[in-house]
Amino acid sequence: MSTRKEGLHWLFNKKCGFKEIPGLPTFDSYLKAILICANGDNELTQAERDWVVGHGSAFGAPDEMIEELKTYQADEDIDAVISRDTAANACRRYLVYDAIEACSADGEYNNGERETVIKMAAKLGVDAEIVKQIEEIYTQEAKLRDKRLALLFPTGTPL
Repeated sequence: MSTRKEGLHWLFNKKCGFKEIPGLPTFDSYLKAILICANGDNELTQAERDWVVGHGSAFGAPDEMIEELKTYQADEDIDAVISRDTAANACRRYLVYDAIEACSADGEYNNGERETVIKMAAKLGVDAEIVKQIEEIYTQEAKLRDKRLALLFPTGTPL
C-alpha cells in the first residue's frame, strides 16, 4: 500500500470507522449529494462549494471529480444521487452531518439552512429528531475543537 493510501485509510477509519477507502462511485454519489443538500435553498455559496471540494480533495477524490464538483449544478434529486452507490447510500445520516458542516462553512448555520437540511434529510428518510441529534453533535464538536485549539495554542496558531 502506498504512503498516500495508508494516510487515506487512516483518515477514513478515524473519521468514519471505515475499514477501506471508498471507490469512485461512492465519492461521486456522496460528494454530489452534499452539494445538493447545501443547494436545497437554491443558494449554494462559494464557501459551501469550497468546503465540499476541499473535503473531497482531502479524502482522496480523483482530480477529475474535484474539477467537476467546482461547477456541478447540484440540482438533481438527492435520493436518486445517493442511491446510485450502495456504500454512499448507507451513509445517509453521515451525509446530513457533512451537509451541516458544508452549510456552516461561511461561519454560520442559519435557520434557512437548517430548514433546508431538515427538508433534504426527510427526502433521505432521516427524520427531524435525528437531524436535531446530528446538529447537537456537530455543535459540541465545533465547540470542543475551539476549546482544544485555544488550550494548545494560547497565543494563536503558528501557521
